[in-house]
Amino acid sequence: MDLVPIRSTRSLRRQCAHAAVSGLAIVVVTFSGYELHVKGATAALLCLLVVVWQSLEDGFAISAAVSLFAAACLDFFFLPPLLSLRIADPFNIFTFVVFLVVALVITHLVSRVRTEAAKTVERNTNLEQLHEASRRLLLARPDHIGAALLVQTFGDVFTASAVCLFDAETAKIYSHGTPRCDLAERTRQAYFHNADSDDPAAGIIVRCLRTGSAPRGAIGFDGLRDSDRIVGPLSVLAAAAMEQARSFRKSRDDAAATQAEVFRTAILDALAHEFKTPLATILAVVGGLRESERLDADELEMAGIIESETARLSTLTARLLQLARLDSEEVRPRIKSTNIPALVERIANRYAAQFSERRISVSCSCLDVKAPADRELLDLAITQLLDNALKYSIPDSVVTLQITKEEESVMIRVRNEEGKFIAPDEQERIFERFYRGTDVRKLISGAGLGLYVARKIVVAHGGSLVLDKRTSAGTVVFSVKLPTSTNEPSCPNQHLAS
Repeated sequence: MDLVPIRSTRSLRRQCAHAAVSGLAIVVVTFSGYELHVKGATAALLCLLVVVWQSLEDGFAISAAVSLFAAACLDFFFLPPLLSLRIADPFNIFTFVVFLVVALVITHLVSRVRTEAAKTVERNTNLEQLHEASRRLLLARPDHIGAALLVQTFGDVFTASAVCLFDAETAKIYSHGTPRCDLAERTRQAYFHNADSDDPAAGIIVRCLRTGSAPRGAIGFDGLRDSDRIVGPLSVLAAAAMEQARSFRKSRDDAAATQAEVFRTAILDALAHEFKTPLATILAVVGGLRESERLDADELEMAGIIESETARLSTLTARLLQLARLDSEEVRPRIKSTNIPALVERIANRYAAQFSERRISVSCSCLDVKAPADRELLDLAITQLLDNALKYSIPDSVVTLQITKEEESVMIRVRNEEGKFIAPDEQERIFERFYRGTDVRKLISGAGLGLYVARKIVVAHGGSLVLDKRTSAGTVVFSVKLPTSTNEPSCPNQHLAS
């Protein structure tokens, strides 16, 4: 049921009742003054008091009508000819006009004061409502602040038929009350069009919620009282509350991720140490068996396999431990002058025995290219790249390690001619921690840390690690660029094949 016509009818009845009381009072004052032979000036002042009272109670129109009625009564009872509305003396007309003007001016001034007072009360009410809404949001627990709490708070505090809020982060609509129109859809469309929307005829106001220049959602009101003055502060309050909630969730998630990372690193560290002890024992026992000279040829061969595989497992365990530490800490390389071709060749020889079904080729334009680097860390970074190239290539393929000297840097390119294709939308994400391509994750096991750690090491050396995107289909090339000292010797092209 619409309350506006009911309130208008009640107000009109109240004003008519006040006007009737004022009219009756003026009749009583003027008639009594006439019967008691009171002076006209005294009766005029009493009538003026009645007009002022009427102005305090109602608007200008009713008060002006009462003023005209008072002037007519004064003319009828006090201006000659008496008991007639006709004025004989022109000077009395001037007196009559002066009274009427004074009454109307007072009525107008009092009406203005009443209007300003009403506006002040309305503004104070709005401020109190905003304060109450802000207080509720500030007192709420950070993990409870969200779109649902916002619409509940606004719906309880402010006079509105319905409130709808579209949260862009969750892509959901939250509502309070019963809207008369399609408020939810209008709110959603306001966000997608990034534009405010007003429909005065339907009583709907919709505002986009922005943090800076980025839209975070939209809020819509149906039947919001005094919307022109209050909808702006409400939108700002809603946007600030949503940004606070988003910041809290991000901080909470970051803290949880950090805690999980600490636990994960501690577990990996503990496991790596637990593995290294029995592996060292196995290596010692196998070495003792081989030196005992009690084994025949077949047993010696098996003991050699056990020893080599145990050594390989020990190396992998140490590598796992090093990766875990590097992933959780800042890389601080211990810089020394390092012969890059010699380091790369040593890594290639180490892997050539493990991947006999692949061919590893090392090419270098200069045998004596030196760069300031941490040998162990750089060894780990290149090992990660070479290990990826070997794992993601087909048997009998060639993996090339190419070293070239540039003006003030050295380039190390790990090329896989027949590797797994890396989709364009994944070419930068493969360097993220724990990320693995959608195709390779189903075929080859891994943690997704290798490229992340390799780039972290290279960047710590002041260099860069990128995926070369200019290669042909089926060819994967990772390029490591490291700064070098100047004035390196010029050497002819040589080939270091393994």
